[in-house]
Formats: sequence, structure tokens, C-alpha cells
Amino acid sequence: MKKITIIDYGMGNIRSLYNSVKFIGYDPIFYSQKNKIDSNFCILPGVGAFNQAMKLLIEKKISVELEKFIKNKNNMLFGICLGMQLFFDESSENFNTDGLGMIKGKVKKISTKKKDILPNVGWFKTNIKQTKTFNYLSQFDNEKFYYVHSLVAKPDEMTNEIATCEFNGEKFCAITAQNSNIIGTQFHPEKSSKIGLEFLDCLIKNSVN
Repeated sequence: MKKITIIDYGMGNIRSLYNSVKFIGYDPIFYSQKNKIDSNFCILPGVGAFNQAMKLLIEKKISVELEKFIKNKNNMLFGICLGMQLFFDESSENFNTDGLGMIKGKVKKISTKKKDILPNVGWFKTNIKQTKTFNYLSQFDNEKFYYVHSLVAKPDEMTNEIATCEFNGEKFCAITAQNSNIIGTQFHPEKSSKIGLEFLDCLIKNSVN
């Protein structure tokens, strides 16, 4: 059974993610600063504030371990929601906070009208672009996934944006990727019922040797 590492740093519902990974037939293991990343597929989850998440990743020296992890191109790092946003250079939430800097771009609050209420919560259609590296994800084009967020990632380069969703008439980045071994989703596959589990399984199968 293939091992899947889940980063445990105190931000996010990791038990739900653990159960989802186990349900689709993999062996989920938690990582903290006390051990090493012992698989070639690693998930960075996250729910909460960007600055607090970065503070914990730095204090626990997890940010350093993630940098080491992605240097091996046979490894895959997958970020979910806040975990995806942490890949970027910085976030404007609670003043400016530096991110992991793995993908060029910034994280900003969703543009809203007076009638809109944040966070943006619900099931929304996701449009996946045709890409050579992640072409296997095209089967999920126009599927609905579960979102809950108040901020969005804005990559500097559109090549880092491989899927979009829409809120308030504006498109935002739903899936981002860098090279072939860093990918993140704004939506929660572990909370997206059957289609979310299929997405997660597809990503792991096509990433893990």
C-alpha cells in the first residue's frame, strides 16, 4: 500500500483528509517536525489565517523540509485550500505575510459587492485547462467541487493557473501548479463527495511511482 504523507502543523481538519486518503486505498501518515517526510506524495492542508500558518511552518522547520522535498522531481507536493495559497510569494491577509515562494504570485481577498457575504462557500463548477503535464485532470472539467474561502491566489504567470472557478462574475484560480511536482487546489477534494475522492485518487495514481 502506497504511503501518503499529510503535514500536521496545527492548521486544518487533517482527520477528514486522513480518512479520505485511507478510504481510496492508500496508507496516510502524519508528518510533524519530529520525523521525516517518508513518501513521495505529500499533502499540505490548511484552514485559517495565512500568517499563523506560515509562523507554524517556520517554527516547526517544516518549510525547510518542504523545500528539500520538492527538489526531488519524483516527489509531488499537493496543497489544499490555504495549503495551496501558502505556495505563493505573499498574502495581503492581516497585512503582508511572506509565503513559501514556490509559485510566483500573491494571495488577495476576493472582490465583492455589498450584497456578497464571505467566505465563499458551496459547490461550484470548475473549468480545467488543457495542459500537457496534468492532462489526466481534464476528465474533471466542469465538475463541481466544494469551496470555502475568502481569499484567492493570483499567479503572476497564467501557465501556473491550470483551472478556474467563478465568484461574483470574476474568475479565480481553482488549481495552480509549478513544474510537474507542485500542485494545489482552492477547493477541498476531501469534502467534495465522490467526485472529490476520484480527483484525489487520480492525482495520486498519476504522481506516485
